[in-house]
Amino acid sequence: MKKKTLAMLLAVCLMATAVIGGSLAYFTDTDTKTNTFTVGKVDITLTEDKWVEDSKIIPGATIDKNPTITVAEDSETAYTFMKVELSQDFVALLTEYAEAEGISDPKAVIEAWFTTSTSPKIMALGADYVILGVLSPKAAGESVTYFDQVKVPAEVTQEMIKADGVYTIEITAYAIQAEGFYNEADKQASRQAAFKALFPDETLIP
Repeated sequence: MKKKTLAMLLAVCLMATAVIGGSLAYFTDTDTKTNTFTVGKVDITLTEDKWVEDSKIIPGATIDKNPTITVAEDSETAYTFMKVELSQDFVALLTEYAEAEGISDPKAVIEAWFTTSTSPKIMALGADYVILGVLSPKAAGESVTYFDQVKVPAEVTQEMIKADGVYTIEITAYAIQAEGFYNEADKQASRQAAFKALFPDETLIP
């Protein structure tokens, strides 16, 4: 009898365990996030609204030339740089002028020929070009005029200017995003880092 009673109790316990086990509810949760990235871009334009085609190189002349870089309204904030390339005859003219005046510093020669209110930094020099950069990046909608006029120094003689010479200035504007480079605490180092990212093969002038 005791064995039957014990067997019945065990059976009841097993049934109860089965019922409880089958009705357990676990607390669960799940969550999903979708991150949407927008596409950034750098967009600039180069204008020269004061330049007059076929302006003459005459000793003492002042020629309006205002290359201006504008960052587009939908652009990221960007560092801007300007490459100024001179024709061979123009390089020869500047070289003769510098030798006649005893000027050995290329920066002094450039300052004598190009007037500017923004005082761009000479970032790199080549045999027939100079790359300029301004200190601060420009936000969307902002503009920077790198120089205002070309001045032919009065010390330039007619003999220095070839009658059949080709005197051209070719200007190319460049821009690179400021994000990742700009550091308020060291603006010069920021500009240099942006320059090297854009012109890795150029020798930077500190």
